[in-house]
Amino acid sequence: MQGISHGATQDNLSLDKLLTFDFLVPPLPVQRRIAGILSAYDDLIENSQRRIKILEEMARRLYREWFVHFRFPGHEGCRFVDSALGEIPEGWEVKTVEDSFVISGGGTPSRKEVIFWEGGTIQWYSPSDLTSASAMFIDDSRDHITERGLAQSSARIFPARSVMLTSRATIGAIAINTHAACTNQGFITCLPNDRVPLYFLFHWLAENVPTFQRMASGSTFREISRGVFKTIWFLHPPVAHVAHFETTAEPIAEQILALQRQIKNLRRTRDLLLPRLLSAQIDVEALPEPVLTEP
Repeated sequence: MQGISHGATQDNLSLDKLLTFDFLVPPLPVQRRIAGILSAYDDLIENSQRRIKILEEMARRLYREWFVHFRFPGHEGCRFVDSALGEIPEGWEVKTVEDSFVISGGGTPSRKEVIFWEGGTIQWYSPSDLTSASAMFIDDSRDHITERGLAQSSARIFPARSVMLTSRATIGAIAINTHAACTNQGFITCLPNDRVPLYFLFHWLAENVPTFQRMASGSTFREISRGVFKTIWFLHPPVAHVAHFETTAEPIAEQILALQRQIKNLRRTRDLLLPRLLSAQIDVEALPEPVLTEP
């Protein structure tokens, strides 16, 4: 179609030319078989997406039940005391983010320096990576930088299984990176530790997005700075409660990751099959419909 498009100012595909365009029309039974195969892939993708939403809601409700409403195992008869966050169970602590876990910022290597980008293998995230994925885990970034780009910019690499939080323009998109990575300036990346483990930290961030948005400022675009973020109060339940939550939330999260990757593989396979099915490169009758396997 591009080859038969012409125009003085810009290429244009006229209706007359489009009507003369030849394309292969498989017999109707073959068309239905192709549609059935592709629909099966779409159904499997939709099913996995529903399962992810259920799992995410399970973990979210568990966090809220234990650490927001304080209905944790053994809460009966618990005494409450005053704190900077209001009444909390006796024995729980309130500290600032700065005193709870390490945070990291980001930076952007100069786009004018090709050597900072060409052939890069280091994952480098921008907020659009997270907003377009809208997922708990993210395996790769759209852009990658080189070792030299990392060394000669304010970008800082952080380990896999950190939690990235977008901190400007779109405030509050959150994702866990599955490989070591770095970000641009629009992030606050939170590094879990023994006292504040990964999934406890992730759900605390998700629960407090309205707080981050409320504390943001700026005339051109709203942003929550690292300095302000460090002053936010962070609730520390007893170690045993956090460990119990983590061991419960971890298998849920790992199943979410497996389903995300299954969806990615299904989409890739479907998109590879489509042109081959329509061009008869693959015998449609010999192709089995996909079956969902447990992650």
